[in-house]
Amino acid sequence: MSAAPSKSSPSKVKVGTRLSLWKKALFSFLTLVFFFGLIELVLVVIGVKPISYEEDPYVGFSSQIPLYVDAGTGGRMETSRNKLAYFNKQNFSKEKDSGVTRIFCVGGSTTYGRPYDDTTSFCGWLRELLPVADPSQKWELINAGGISYASYRVAALTEELVEYDPDVLIVYCGQNEFLERRTYSGIIDMPEAVRGLGAMLSRTRIFSGISRIVKKKPELGEGAQLDGEVNTILDQSIGPEDYERDKELEEQVLAHYRYNMARIVDIARAGGAKVLFVTPASNLRNCSPFKSQHGDGLSGEQIEQWDSLYTKAKESLAAKDLSKALGELELLAKIDDQYAAAHYLRGRVLEGLARHEEARVAYQEALDEDVCPLRALSPMPGIVKEVASDREVPLVDFVTLVDEASPNGIPGEEMFLDHVHPTIRGHRMLALAIIDEMEGADWLSLDSGWGDAAIGRVEDSLMKKVDPKKQGVAMRNLSKVYSWAGKMEDAYGAAKKALELFPGDAEAHYQVGNLAYMLGRKEEAVERLGYLVGVNLGRKVEFYLKAHAQLADILAGMGEHEKSAQVLQKLLVLDPGNPAGRGQQPTIILGQAKQLLKEGRLDEAVVKLKEVLKLDPNHFEAKLQLGVAYVRGRDFRLAAPTIKDLIKARPDYIPAYNNLSYVLAQLGQLDEAEQVCLEALKIDPNAEGVEKNLKLIRSKKAAGN
Repeated sequence: MSAAPSKSSPSKVKVGTRLSLWKKALFSFLTLVFFFGLIELVLVVIGVKPISYEEDPYVGFSSQIPLYVDAGTGGRMETSRNKLAYFNKQNFSKEKDSGVTRIFCVGGSTTYGRPYDDTTSFCGWLRELLPVADPSQKWELINAGGISYASYRVAALTEELVEYDPDVLIVYCGQNEFLERRTYSGIIDMPEAVRGLGAMLSRTRIFSGISRIVKKKPELGEGAQLDGEVNTILDQSIGPEDYERDKELEEQVLAHYRYNMARIVDIARAGGAKVLFVTPASNLRNCSPFKSQHGDGLSGEQIEQWDSLYTKAKESLAAKDLSKALGELELLAKIDDQYAAAHYLRGRVLEGLARHEEARVAYQEALDEDVCPLRALSPMPGIVKEVASDREVPLVDFVTLVDEASPNGIPGEEMFLDHVHPTIRGHRMLALAIIDEMEGADWLSLDSGWGDAAIGRVEDSLMKKVDPKKQGVAMRNLSKVYSWAGKMEDAYGAAKKALELFPGDAEAHYQVGNLAYMLGRKEEAVERLGYLVGVNLGRKVEFYLKAHAQLADILAGMGEHEKSAQVLQKLLVLDPGNPAGRGQQPTIILGQAKQLLKEGRLDEAVVKLKEVLKLDPNHFEAKLQLGVAYVRGRDFRLAAPTIKDLIKARPDYIPAYNNLSYVLAQLGQLDEAEQVCLEALKIDPNAEGVEKNLKLIRSKKAAGN
């Protein structure tokens, strides 16, 4: 019989093999991943979207109005009426037809096709070219480019577009990032690692669900809110004056731009669409900066010295002394190298010296130092490339294409109609580059008949759809934008182009005439405004009435008083209560009177001067000239009270005292004449001519005694 084990003896327990620490950690991690992955899958099934697809953590929207609404015709969608001020009118089937490749072109006004419209935009070109390039597919191109739309608005719009089953989104963004006021509520101040983690989490449904639970509803005015539709700084001001240099904001905007370009890709791909990026290109040579500003900390003496050198540099350029101009620009750069217009001037000088690479750098610096940045800053194309690389997005480097197609590699008026909008040729070039990139990405197969001849036939067909009148109106509107920005030469050029496209556009004639006058080209101003005055528009159009008032003023300034009066009279027949006409009437009639006086037609001059005084009884110049007319006509009895009225109106006007003393002397009223001279000398003891008159009067009095 075996002995019972003692209480002190340990029991034999079988112990399993212990897991190492790293295996435990791995097992816990995989369990966690599986758990959250399962939750994420459930949230996908029930339709919860990642927060980054629905919200922009940098900036919110107070409302979102759909771009496309039911057209009421068999399940078709069309551009909402209240969006037509910003978007082209488009129409497409809500349910995509079988076999159709649906492409949305998104971005700002370049995508829209400004200053024209969708017809000659790169989207319009693609609509015509793709069926010829690859007829094996049914292509549907929808232009969703919005005027003044920045990347954050495009990202919000993409949320709507993915509901329409797009196959491809072509994205051209970057020119409108500084148009709207916004703040970033400190989000950019976060450490980059924290911000990156937040961006990653914002693409998950779990984070989205938790955020909705814990996030309190913001109070009114809290956070960074944007209106449901574009409300640009430019719309709230009379020019670029509202813009100030703000490098911190610039860095924030660039970070936001990067975020939005990535967000557009994520939203599109979540909706099953492919994405193609285009780098934003700008006019360098033929677009001066919109606003220049000195760097901080300059003394008054430094600014004065800088201004002197800048003026000399402009004068040297005008005199074609380029080397001297460059030397002056180098000296002023040592004082302040942040003034955008100086970089632009340097670009012109260097280009004149055939130092083209340096000139391009100077023009680019002018763009980057522009305090009113209405063109994509130089980091932006690089940001597009980086996001494209990170997200494996096909890319068309339009900046490089434009450089290569421009004289000496400096983009200008050959490729752009204004500061950022390409010419029709530029849009065509971009569309062809997009087709090449799509082929490289295996999104299409080029037809054997594709080539220059086929492209030429498409071009002929597309250009027949272009309405020169509409394009003329577009250029006229562009001219107004340039005028608003204070760029009068650019405005004048756009207005001239408008007349070339639409010679019968009355408002364009006014625009050219008005700008010609502002630029000192009076003869052309008279020609253009005269043409308009000769046209009977049959209604009180504001610019039409302004043309009359302005032409009357110009003619008066040129001494054409009779013609001026005729134009003014026509204005007052068209619009009897016209305030400008009523305000000018005394001046115009006075000009006629002075001309009559000059010609010695005294009685006629008196009639005109009385007309002026009837319109304005206190008109000092008219009273003065009336007194002159009476004196020259030796009608001293009428001259005396007229000149006394002058003295009553302007007691310090010494010539009136002198004239009155002379008139009273001629009337034999020597005591009163002497007293007038003495009053004048009290006001001004050195009054010219008064002392002489006084001696003559006293001499005459003595002779009479």
